[in-house]
Amino acid sequence: MAELTYDDLRALRQRIGKGELTIEQAATQYSLAELAEALRMTRATLQALAEGWSQAQLTWQPPAAQSATPADGEDRWSATEAITHMLVTQNWYLLHMGRLVGKREHFETLPRGLGDQADNTVPKAELEARLSAATDRMLSDISAIPADADLSAQRNSTFFGDLSLRGWVLLAIIHDLDHTTQIERLTEQSGFPANE
Repeated sequence: MAELTYDDLRALRQRIGKGELTIEQAATQYSLAELAEALRMTRATLQALAEGWSQAQLTWQPPAAQSATPADGEDRWSATEAITHMLVTQNWYLLHMGRLVGKREHFETLPRGLGDQADNTVPKAELEARLSAATDRMLSDISAIPADADLSAQRNSTFFGDLSLRGWVLLAIIHDLDHTTQIERLTEQSGFPANE
């Protein structure tokens, strides 16, 4: 198969969003190596945003978050909140991926529900370092999946159905993509230039 481009991922995300296919159905179309490269691409985009934005840009919250009745969902979050939420959510993916290959690992922090663990108090340098370390960890765990791993084995994700190893990786990619899009909208809303 060919390399997944950002446009390919956005089109795939739209099809999943419309219910044309599930995350698992989409994931089975790609190898773990192809999915790892797509994850590397989405994380590189996020890393560039974190490194290119100032502390003020990273912690700026949309007006909807500051109103008397804040908006629900991701559009109330700053870039820092979106990224910290993503990093904690990654532990949930790694937990399930590990179980699918027979690993038992304790994670200090796991999300307790959708949208959990968004933190706007993380300094820029720490955010950059945590994102880089999390990316390295995720890619390392993917590359450590044994060649003879059962790619059809699945674990229930509660929110997104039963997912295989490839399904969990694609879920991480889709989650990255959703929050990258949300963070990019902040540039339009904030009045900050794309790279201050």
